[in-house]
Amino acid sequence: MIQQRALSLVDKLNQKKVQDRIKSLYLNKEKSGPWVIELDPTTACNLACHDCISANLLNQGGIESERLLKLASKFKEIGVKAVVLIGGGEPMAHKEFGKLVEAFAAKDIHIGVTTNGTLINRYLDVCVEYLSWLRVSVDAGSSEIFQQFRPHASGKSQFDLVISNMKNLAKKKRGILGYSFLLLSRFDKEGKLIDTNAVDIEKAGILSKEIGCDYFEVKPAFDLMHYLQQQDRKVADIANKQLENIKKLNSDTFKVIAPYTLEEALKGATVQAKDYERCLVSEMRTVVSPSGVYVCPYHRGNLNMRIGDIHKESFKDIWFGQKRKQVMARVNPKIHCGFHCIRDGSNKYLEKVMSGEESLNKNPNNKDYDRFI
Repeated sequence: MIQQRALSLVDKLNQKKVQDRIKSLYLNKEKSGPWVIELDPTTACNLACHDCISANLLNQGGIESERLLKLASKFKEIGVKAVVLIGGGEPMAHKEFGKLVEAFAAKDIHIGVTTNGTLINRYLDVCVEYLSWLRVSVDAGSSEIFQQFRPHASGKSQFDLVISNMKNLAKKKRGILGYSFLLLSRFDKEGKLIDTNAVDIEKAGILSKEIGCDYFEVKPAFDLMHYLQQQDRKVADIANKQLENIKKLNSDTFKVIAPYTLEEALKGATVQAKDYERCLVSEMRTVVSPSGVYVCPYHRGNLNMRIGDIHKESFKDIWFGQKRKQVMARVNPKIHCGFHCIRDGSNKYLEKVMSGEESLNKNPNNKDYDRFI
């Protein structure tokens, strides 16, 4: 049986300041910007992964430097509390990454980063000083497997560089460092399994603890439409066995995480049915990318869910504009969101708040501990 740990996204909604924002936004109907923004500074990437979920968005430019660096003050102005620098491409590939992190920190906007880890050495001091967390998408536990699934244009595996960068960060870090492992497989034209990185799960888990990470997370792969990819039975057996082997790594300072979506994928599930017809979470989270601003990260690149263009409009105008109202009015998770959304539980909680079934601030002493809801 796969070891699981809840992501506790619903629990995060019970923090005092988040509860205040929920009351203001959903019950009092006051105008407010999103609480968290996922920001793609660039679509450039220095790896050439054959299974990249953002393949159709890559290498199409980035947000112009002057406009990008002004986003910190613009986000602060409308109440943004945290930003995740992600992609799209590799966020550290933008030449202004360091200045961008410093700009958000200066506005007391907490910063998280998802990266392939190859460029951490360029911004080590900035990452140590300002990040709440950094998660590296390694997806391997050895140089050979890394090169198979995370190839570099040079033909040389970047695994040793990534691990070295993570080691150096782990020695000095103030925030949380995570080692992410996306379960990947390759098949021939007839659908026969060629190879899988599942064979490296145990090795990667052990390595992640050795180099000083705070957690090791194994996640399922998704297709370009964000639906869970079905896993070959052989892959499921390998993954389950290796996950069982690394349970012993758990301690007070290190966690092995396997979210429920992984078990769903290994069981063959691909669809997550929704019983609500609006996405309340999208009032508190959004994604800003070079290709547009979208209602949520799952619809990044979906023109039907695009609410504005950050190259031409201010974020404030986009967020409070008519286009966003029109798009939000037609978003129906029952119809548009059959994929496994990790904020399904949060949406169900917010629906209960709106209906009066769930009361706010039940625990007034619940301290604020994590802005990344």
